[in-house]
Amino acid sequence: MKKKVLLVVGLLLALGASAWAQTLERVDRVSNSGFDKTVRQLEVAIKGKGMMVVAVIDHQNMMRMVGMNVRGSKTLEFGKAEMGKMILGSHPEAGLENPAKLYVFERGDGKTVVSYYKPSGGFATYRADSLRQVGQMMDQVLAEIAAEGTR
Repeated sequence: MKKKVLLVVGLLLALGASAWAQTLERVDRVSNSGFDKTVRQLEVAIKGKGMMVVAVIDHQNMMRMVGMNVRGSKTLEFGKAEMGKMILGSHPEAGLENPAKLYVFERGDGKTVVSYYKPSGGFATYRADSLRQVGQMMDQVLAEIAAEGTR
């Protein structure tokens, strides 16, 4: 009898956890513009949403420093201070999800691609409804920024 109770409790816990668990969902958008123009358009779109670019990681330049030539490759990190205050004030552990990131790269065929993981997957792991809602909202914001940046 004790084993059956433990089995039922274990199944209920597993089902509850799976309701919160989400896998990271990658989004790739092929741009209608070249690499440099796509990066500029993304920066304009980010600023248009009231956010600021807090870091640009130039992977192409970093690879040059070690003697490797790669096509255009940058990561844009961005956010909104008010959003960070809201998240970190109540859930400091969720700082891992901020700032938001977009990876921009040139494929072998010369096409530029904007890639990101939907924020909802990362925020869902904290098992807080408020963070789940933030993640869903950020999914929409990143989709809009990527759409504007890849025109």
